[in-house]
Amino acid sequence: MPLLFYPSFQTLELADRIFEEIADRTPGFVGRMGAAWYWRLAGGILVTFRLDYVVTAERWDIIRAEATTPRVGLFSSADFPFLRYSTSLTSPAYIHDLQGQAEWANRLYFNMGELIIEAAQWLQMLHAAVISPHVAPPASFPTLDDLDRALIDHTLSYLDGRFNLAKLHETFGERISKKRLSQLAQDWENLGLLTSRPRRVTYALKALFEADR
Repeated sequence: MPLLFYPSFQTLELADRIFEEIADRTPGFVGRMGAAWYWRLAGGILVTFRLDYVVTAERWDIIRAEATTPRVGLFSSADFPFLRYSTSLTSPAYIHDLQGQAEWANRLYFNMGELIIEAAQWLQMLHAAVISPHVAPPASFPTLDDLDRALIDHTLSYLDGRFNLAKLHETFGERISKKRLSQLAQDWENLGLLTSRPRRVTYALKALFEADR
């Protein structure tokens, strides 16, 4: 659905830094045109990134990405909410945009580097899926069992996407040992399904979880 409101020029300029750094990590960057940033990948795939908001149009706090083809399966779209990369749940980062006077709010609590890494990984996985469309999801990704799904569901529903081993073991200690939970977290981190510490669920694990419902 197209945005009913659009970021100001100042907001777009503030967000340019994010996409310039993503472009440094992944090829195919076309540039910003209007209120969107574009990548052109193999196979004629066009990827669009846009700023969006959850609460009001004066508070831009999420990046939405979409590819122009369903061939890439799970990875045809991705959301990158700033809250996910905040070190403070009570003071998440956002771009405050009031009458064109845009500025970062709570920028000190925003782990922008993690967002950039995950967005770059999404583009790379999207590119790989275009090259090998029969691998969707990638063959290296695990098949989620009931316990895996319960852990992910609890993490997303009650821990704001943070894969906190201590809190997870409090809930699932009768079903999984601390050692096995720690090994699972490390395995998922190695596959890009969790971020590096402090671990959080990535778009890839969320996509696997939702696709398997």
